[in-house]
Amino acid sequence: MPSLREAQKQLTRDTIVERALELFTEKGYAATKIEEIAAAAGTTRVTFYAYYPTRADLMKDFMARVNAVLERADGPNSGSTAVELVEVVRAGELSGVLAWLESRAALWPAFRPYLDVLDEAAVLDPEVRTMVEGWHEEVISDMVRGMKLAGRFPEETHHIRGTLAFTQLDYVATLWTRRKLEPNREHALEVLADSWYHLLCDEG
Repeated sequence: MPSLREAQKQLTRDTIVERALELFTEKGYAATKIEEIAAAAGTTRVTFYAYYPTRADLMKDFMARVNAVLERADGPNSGSTAVELVEVVRAGELSGVLAWLESRAALWPAFRPYLDVLDEAAVLDPEVRTMVEGWHEEVISDMVRGMKLAGRFPEETHHIRGTLAFTQLDYVATLWTRRKLEPNREHALEVLADSWYHLLCDEG
């Protein structure tokens, strides 16, 4: 059980992250000053830097929170993995793919704002860009591992198949968040699931 001091530190960290997300979303990553985040969090610039020595450190916390929402645990090497995604791809059933996508879509409102800020920060900060690109590869690697476990498709095509599937998912997710559009969710997920099925599962 965490001590009172540890709990207080976590509360401060959570408050900084929440206020930072609000400000980055409202004003943009580049236009938001550290002093504004600290003030909004009810703390000081010195305290902010004690928790997050650089903006990239704050973005690492953003990414950790995305992984927590998506239940992405530490991977076999470094980085993260989603065992459920690996299994869905390995099983290769259209119904399983659709169910997994629907479960992720239900979580989009919780994690997409963090990813939107991370994408914006990646344009400006090479360290963040490397982190975001690495995370993309971790998701793609789950799909690759699922295909490999199933012995499906020529191995040299696994990565491009996973990359195309991830890019489709990322694009559809933005339709409900960054672009503020609201297509028919049921139809969009059905089309996405069908595309994933042919890309990742169906050798016929």
